[in-house]
Amino acid sequence: MPTCPDGHDSATDDFCDVCGRQIGAAPVVATAEKPCPVCGEPVTGRFCEGCGHDMTVSVTTWTAVVAADRAHFDSVTSADEELVFPLAQRERVVPLMDGEVHIGRSDTAEIDLTGDPGVSHRHAVLRADPAGGWTLTDPGSTNGTTVNDDPDAIAVGTPVPLRDGDRIHVGAWTTITIRAGEHA
Repeated sequence: MPTCPDGHDSATDDFCDVCGRQIGAAPVVATAEKPCPVCGEPVTGRFCEGCGHDMTVSVTTWTAVVAADRAHFDSVTSADEELVFPLAQRERVVPLMDGEVHIGRSDTAEIDLTGDPGVSHRHAVLRADPAGGWTLTDPGSTNGTTVNDDPDAIAVGTPVPLRDGDRIHVGAWTTITIRAGEHA
């Protein structure tokens, strides 16, 4: 028969039948690993071992929604061009996880737009800024990069701060919409 720390006999081995005190050590409870919202490393405690993120603090996660945009296509092409708008192209959501995301026509670009003939091999770069947002830079693409409804291309080499809902237009038909969402 188990005995509690106060010396009472108990019929159970977890808590004393007389005084209610715990008998023995507390059971070990396994904590589930969850991915860090900043770097993706598995985390079991309060702080991420990979990047030091405090898991009790909410972070904003960003995504890029990539789609064929008919209005953009119509605005940059003329009726006599032989380009055909890709009706069957599906929308893609790309998480912006790393500090730098390349947009271009190559398999090394995180946002690979190989099907759009108006996109340069290294068309633009998205960079995380220290305040938690993102900037857009065009390193010198052939056809330029526009944001929202501005008909003028952004200046080459100049970072442009992005906000939730901004639309980046590249190539013959691609629009990339930037989205921010709160996650713990």
